[in-house]
Amino acid sequence: MFPRRLLAAAAVAAALATLTSCKGEDDAKADAPESSASPVPAKSRTADPSAAPSASASASASSQASPPSDPAPGTGEPTFDCTPRKLAKGHRMVQITGAPSGGALLAKEAKFACDPNGGGYAGTGKAARFRLASGATAELAIGAVDHRKVTVAQLTEHVNACLKHEPVKQPLMCSGDIYELTVTGSGDVSHVSEVWHP
Repeated sequence: MFPRRLLAAAAVAAALATLTSCKGEDDAKADAPESSASPVPAKSRTADPSAAPSASASASASSQASPPSDPAPGTGEPTFDCTPRKLAKGHRMVQITGAPSGGALLAKEAKFACDPNGGGYAGTGKAARFRLASGATAELAIGAVDHRKVTVAQLTEHVNACLKHEPVKQPLMCSGDIYELTVTGSGDVSHVSEVWHP
């Protein structure tokens, strides 16, 4: 008789674990009692204390672990919940389609979209000319949070190489042609910053 009860308790526990893991995160939080952190009924936990939790129970418990911390500010990367960071006034995200030339650069406005990798920016619409302000500055990504200040001439060399899929000087890397522009009140670009994205 005891093996039947144990088998029935295990079957109920497996069914509950499967149902719990199939619910949406919000549904599971709303339906779950606050005092119980385990999807396994109390009766089956006391029936065999040496029994290990099922794989689906372990998976649902690990999915409730705390989320990773947000990326460093200024990286252009989204937060862990797949929302883009708020841009400062006068800043805009673009996908550069042409290296700086004749005091301007060609770029498309970039919009943020979520994807399986957490999301990112992509150019949309037609490319437009963005006029560079006198004394404009630039920086290129050398990792997730670090940048190297460069001249507009070095920016031009880097963008040309990236657009042609040619190698660039280390520790620089091509990072998807997405840049954050700082735009003055008159509409000129005063600063160009490459956004790192693996």
